[in-house]
Amino acid sequence: MKTLGPVLVTGASTGIGRAITEMLAEDGHLVYATARKKTDLEQLAAIPSVDPIKLDVTSPAEVRRAAATVKKRGAGLYGLVNNAGIGDYWPLPELDIEDLNAVVDVNVYGVHRVTQAMLPFLVRSRGRIVNISSIGGLATTGWLGAYCMTKHALEAYSESLSKLLAKYRVKVGVIEVGTFRSQINLTGAETTRRRAREHPPVIMKQEVSQMLKQLPRDIVSAKKEPRPMAVLESIADALFSLHPRTRYCPCSYKGELVWAIKGPITRTVQANMGGGKYALTRREMHALLDKIWKMELRRPYAESKIG
Repeated sequence: MKTLGPVLVTGASTGIGRAITEMLAEDGHLVYATARKKTDLEQLAAIPSVDPIKLDVTSPAEVRRAAATVKKRGAGLYGLVNNAGIGDYWPLPELDIEDLNAVVDVNVYGVHRVTQAMLPFLVRSRGRIVNISSIGGLATTGWLGAYCMTKHALEAYSESLSKLLAKYRVKVGVIEVGTFRSQINLTGAETTRRRAREHPPVIMKQEVSQMLKQLPRDIVSAKKEPRPMAVLESIADALFSLHPRTRYCPCSYKGELVWAIKGPITRTVQANMGGGKYALTRREMHALLDKIWKMELRRPYAESKIG
């Protein structure tokens, strides 16, 4: 594959971030792989074509230093993969504002901090931004309220960014990841147990008790999820295809995709039914869907690759 310049990957120490880093490095790309811990940075440094950079996306100072490091390296920047993120498995009515802020700070503000800092390089290279979202950005669950909130925000952020940066020939893609093997599930489980000890629920005691009983089974299940090969393929297409899609939704089975797309379809139908005298008829809704379907089919997606 033809190399177009370095790619910076946030949250590269484990899981999907580590897999992205290894895939890009194996294909001959210089990867600026970011992580917070010294041991993780040392492990990343052992991978050929990987240049580790210390970065906590919640720290404006570290984001500025990372941008300064990219500038100092002198190779510019072609791609940015905003992968760093944290999960949160807890009912929203019981969630302290400090914990909610922590999720938003990483999953939303962190993406914006890094994107804003790296954007001058990307405009110069007419590069790519790939934001790692989730099927939780399309549909929602009761237990992942905070996480789904941030991923819904990332969907809107990516779409707005895509429209604004088209003039500058910077393409933006969002990857709505399904249930694949990832460290985020195990980290989220640890947070849940700690929170149950430190901030026991006030109202939803029975629900939280059931959740804690289910947690060990969920962890075992998460370890058995398939490796994220479909995710890596989507990211590669978003970075290097001449005509990348705006959205990719790699899932581990069809039922998961059905669940994900039911979210926006349900909201659309509900919004229409609340449209009063301007609400579309069922036939008009079908006609609109057919029109959008045909428009998307006419787009030159993935006709050819850069490399």
